[in-house]
Amino acid sequence: MRNATFELRLFAVWLLVALTSVAGRAQTRPHIVPEGPLSPQEQLKKFHLPAGFEIELVASEPEIHNPLSINFDAQGRLWVTDTIEYPLPPKGPGRDALKVFEDRDGDGRYESVTSLVDGLSMPTGAEPIPGGAIVFSVPSIYGCYDTDGDGRIDRRKVLLTGFGNVDAHGMNNGFTRWVDGWIYACHGFRNESRVQGSDGVAIAMNSGNGYRFRIDGSHIEYVWHGQVNPFGLAFDSLGNLFTADCHTKPAYCLLRGAYYPSFGKPHDGLGFGPKLIEHSHGSTSISGIAYYAADQFPREYRDSVYMGNSVTGRVNRDKITARGSSLVGRERPDFVTCDDRWFRPIEIKLGPDGALYIADFYDCIIGYYEVPLTHPRRDKTRGRIWRVVYTGTKEKPHRRRKIDDLTELNLEQLCSRLADPNLPVRLAATHQIFDRFGTRAVQPLNQRILGPCDPHQRAHGLWILERLGALDDQLVGRLADDRHRLVRVHLVKALAERADWDASDPTVAELVRRKLFDPDAFVRRAAADALGRHPHSANVPLLLRLWAQTPSEDT
Repeated sequence: MRNATFELRLFAVWLLVALTSVAGRAQTRPHIVPEGPLSPQEQLKKFHLPAGFEIELVASEPEIHNPLSINFDAQGRLWVTDTIEYPLPPKGPGRDALKVFEDRDGDGRYESVTSLVDGLSMPTGAEPIPGGAIVFSVPSIYGCYDTDGDGRIDRRKVLLTGFGNVDAHGMNNGFTRWVDGWIYACHGFRNESRVQGSDGVAIAMNSGNGYRFRIDGSHIEYVWHGQVNPFGLAFDSLGNLFTADCHTKPAYCLLRGAYYPSFGKPHDGLGFGPKLIEHSHGSTSISGIAYYAADQFPREYRDSVYMGNSVTGRVNRDKITARGSSLVGRERPDFVTCDDRWFRPIEIKLGPDGALYIADFYDCIIGYYEVPLTHPRRDKTRGRIWRVVYTGTKEKPHRRRKIDDLTELNLEQLCSRLADPNLPVRLAATHQIFDRFGTRAVQPLNQRILGPCDPHQRAHGLWILERLGALDDQLVGRLADDRHRLVRVHLVKALAERADWDASDPTVAELVRRKLFDPDAFVRRAAADALGRHPHSANVPLLLRLWAQTPSEDT
């Protein structure tokens, strides 16, 4: 607890300086907006976006209150964690919920809503899984299951517990089931947690951290250390991991095992992990992040991170470019602004249609420390979900994309979707193949990968085979020399997940060591990371040689 107290004192000093430095801005963004709320239809008229883009309302009160997180399942349904309790956890049963919205008539409006899980307390993270959902509710992560197939949750199981909750705006969030099958998540400011999987292995987290856990709660492990208050998590196509962070730099690209700046905390002796951006977007309240890996937006707006800025009421954008294997964010003009000062974008998500979805907490108050948590004007009844689409111009209109139900597709159709230009679709198809077909997918995937196919199919296909224990040496050898770096990067990352290389499969260790000198910088970084997970004396001279050959701009 001494670490938490020291951190809080440092934060108090920082807060005083920050509030003084933004005094001019506070005149237009007061801690409590004096004017009243607008209806969703009135608010819709207050938005400003770049030419060719439109914003649409897809869900609002009374179906939802303040949304905390959004996600999509393989059917294309929108999942929203909905809170009445925030920012104070209840003393008794919670009144919050996980709700699922469905657009049954295809008009773009999610008119059907089901309260899938009730009785929650500040559910800041949720992820769809086969037959149910994984949900955070103070102080635990629950597996929630529909055991009789009626679309309703009838069984809950504590998967992981022991999460601290002294600070409600620093809760567990960003739940994302990645291509490796793990669920990745953020742990937020001030909270002290000691959590163990069913295998008995425990980790202890104080304030900002990142972790991942198995879908059944059998194991939990660190991904990175530090940051002040990470809220929001996203991947790009290469598997680079991004988070938004309140109170430090607004976004990071995280390296496994690295330490990142927090209030007064040291690094591990190697220095802090590299920065993604140097600017602050005029706020210390960045939450929610999406990496645009799809083709619905014009090329200039792709390969960008979009972040919610709940203090300024904007969605910020940074264009991501590479210097070797190091990613750098270049500040671009704000993507969404709104003249309604109640607009509070706290979560951004790339949808399966290529649109960006924004969870709008919609409140006249957003400050956590600046305004008493019990202030009577904290709104408990309103919340909106917005969708940003690119429609083009009258001369060159742009086609909208329909959201398909992947649960209705057969194995061949799902294999085809592994080549989809939209990362969320590829990811959902990957999980569908693994969850529904299991080992029956091995032969078709091998045939697909060994034949002429899109590199995305090979990258996602090799992960499915590896998760099934069916990625054989012959295929590994062929993929190791694939002409597309995407495939080589994912192959090395998949091999890194294997246990005990030198004892069980020394050829894998030698292959990855060779990849330290691959022509592509991202493959080299993946190889260095993989060797870091499999320490051996033979790695040391090779890593030092790679370090000496790496340009200084690649931090």
